[in-house]
Amino acid sequence: MRKRFQRKRAKSEPMELDITSLLDILVILLVFLLKSYNASNLKLNLVKSLKIPDSKARKLGSHSVIVQVDKDKQIWIGNKVIGRIDRSEKIDDLYDFLKNKREIASKNNPKLVAKSINLVLDKSLPYNSMQKVMHTSALAGYTEFKFIVQGNY
Repeated sequence: MRKRFQRKRAKSEPMELDITSLLDILVILLVFLLKSYNASNLKLNLVKSLKIPDSKARKLGSHSVIVQVDKDKQIWIGNKVIGRIDRSEKIDDLYDFLKNKREIASKNNPKLVAKSINLVLDKSLPYNSMQKVMHTSALAGYTEFKFIVQGNY
């Protein structure tokens, strides 16, 4: 009688598990994390009176000198005002600061002297003011310009 109620055990086969939906979730999480990852740790302390223009470009700024110019044409490096844009073609205060910074860097390690400069300019600033900042920076040895703008993507 006992044999009648006992079932024959089937040969143990490996159980198949469908992980398609799990993989879908993992791929979505991976894409989300990669999309929100910022590869640069460049931090900016913007001047309060500075409104920067918008851009859809995705290239990031590099770690170099950061020059900020607000709507009143005051020139800031870090959180310190170093001068103003005046009528002359060359901005003497900016030139002196950049030249001094470049000389100090070349004494420490001449091979690693940077040629790039990050410019953060107010969006209401006229073109001739931007041109003066770029011209002065180039005279001081900073010939590669990166414009820092507000990304809205």
